Formats: sequence, C-alpha cells, structure tokens
Amino acid sequence: MLLLMFACTGAQVDLDDTQSGADDTADTQSEAVWPQGLAELTEPSDGACPDLSASGTTTFSSSGQERTVTALIPAGVSAESQVVFFFHGLMGESETPEPTEYMASALDLQSVADAYDAIILLPESMTRTEFNTTFFLWDVEGTSDADLVLFDDLRSCVHQAHAPDMTRLSAVGFSGGALFTTIVASQRGDSLSTFVEMSGGANFDVALLSDATVAAYETPAWQMPALLWAGGENDAWPSPSFALVDFDAGTDVLEQELAADGHLTVRCDHDQGHTITQPEWASVIDWINGHQFGESSPFDGDLSALPSTCGRVE
Repeated sequence: MLLLMFACTGAQVDLDDTQSGADDTADTQSEAVWPQGLAELTEPSDGACPDLSASGTTTFSSSGQERTVTALIPAGVSAESQVVFFFHGLMGESETPEPTEYMASALDLQSVADAYDAIILLPESMTRTEFNTTFFLWDVEGTSDADLVLFDDLRSCVHQAHAPDMTRLSAVGFSGGALFTTIVASQRGDSLSTFVEMSGGANFDVALLSDATVAAYETPAWQMPALLWAGGENDAWPSPSFALVDFDAGTDVLEQELAADGHLTVRCDHDQGHTITQPEWASVIDWINGHQFGESSPFDGDLSALPSTCGRVE
C-alpha cells in the first residue's frame, strides 16, 4: 500500500510568558540533567514563540519573517515526551496551499503523537517562484541561515512550552524535506538523537535549480544513527525520464559520507519510486522512537525489527 505520492507541480507568546507544561521547576530540572555535548538552547530570533500549548497550526516571527508551524501535541505530554521535526517535500502552492496540514493528515500524525508520546513539529518552508510556478521548498542550497534559525527557534520554544526530553529529539524528512534534513544533520547534529531521510541524499548538482550544491553534506558536530530510505531507479524528480534529482543515487552518496564519518547508517530500499510506503513509514516510527542522544542505538547489530531490504552501511 502506498501512503503518499509526491506532488511536485497564530498567536505569539512572549519569551517570558509561561505556557502550558513549562514552569521554572521544569526548566531547572531540565538544565540540571543537560547531557554533555547536547547543544544549548538559543533565544528565539525575534523574541517570541508560537503557541505550542495544543495541536494546531500557527504563525510567528523568525528571522524577521512570518513562519508557519503545525504542531501535534500528545495527550498527557510530559517531561518524558520526545520531539520529532518533520520536514515536508516540495509542493505547489496552488495545489497544496497548506503543506504541513496536508502531511499531518496524510500520515495521521496526531495518532502517532498520541501512541508514541511524541510532540511532532511540522515547520513550513518559504515559497519560491521558478518557471512561472510558485512552490514550497526549503533552502536546500544553504544560501541563508533562516531555515536553520527556524529550527533553532522551534527547538527552544518547544522546550519552553512543555520541557520535554530534549535528548530524544529527531529529524525526519521526505523528498525536498529530506534534502533539508541533510543540512540540519550537518549543521545541527549536536541537537539530534537521530535522523531519517525518505528519498533524500546529499551533494546534488541541479543546474536548473541552482549553481550551488544542493543538500551539501558536512561532517556533523556529533555522531548519530541515521536511517535512509530510497525508492529505486524511479525515485527521481521531476520524473524518472527527466531526472534532475536522482534520490536513489543521492542516497548512495549520503550513506557513504555518513559511514566514512563513523555514524551508524542503515540503508533501506523499496521499488515503488518517489513515495512513502507503509513498511517504510512503520520502520521510521520504530527507528525514531528507539534513540536517545549520546546513547547506543538499539539497531546497532540487530536489524531484525526492520524490513528485510534494510542493511547496515559499512
């Protein structure tokens, strides 16, 4: 069963305000157990946070721009709750004007949040216009730091709102969102317990999109386990017959970069092209639920819980 085919074509809270689930005691306890190596929190870039007290979509100011985020908050959120960032793929603005809400619905992320005690944050990319088409796409060329600052802001704001377990914070991306996940892992690796890419990769040369390298990999500041999925020879954009981005080949590049840097890297494949399959998504949930910053991976040496097409990259 295919879950999702790739479509290619709020209130603000002052930093000093107390939100649901966050108080001085929670902050003190969290700081007291902050593990060595985990990146410190930063002040929100524009001094305010979105309202993350309940599930929903809201806007706030980050790096001087209005940004949107959809949050799925589990029932009974607590200091043991994990945090998952999900980065959506390229979507046409006219076809999918609310990409984060679309993804939250398509993957039934509220049920995932409740079942796995996970605060799931889906930030929205900025739009750009090329070839007379406006579409949502992350800064996969790394031309500015606005999207990375958005990640920093939301990381700090979710801690302020709920004081969850910041050692269990992971990043997941699909397609263009997976390419941005490569950048997040490279530049913010000391914030992540693990990361997952579905149809992603690294170090692309996409001349029609940019002169810069797309999804450039750099050695992260911290070693973390990585799960990489690709969809075979038809996993390409905009089409297999006109492949400006070959996600299968790009995943080959990324897996070798990660393995060379000593990261536990697991590669999985399906032959369904540029899509998220049911077994793939189930493995993603199991993977992110099993990792904690600075701790050994439960999948190190035992991949029996993953599909048979998965293997460790040596």
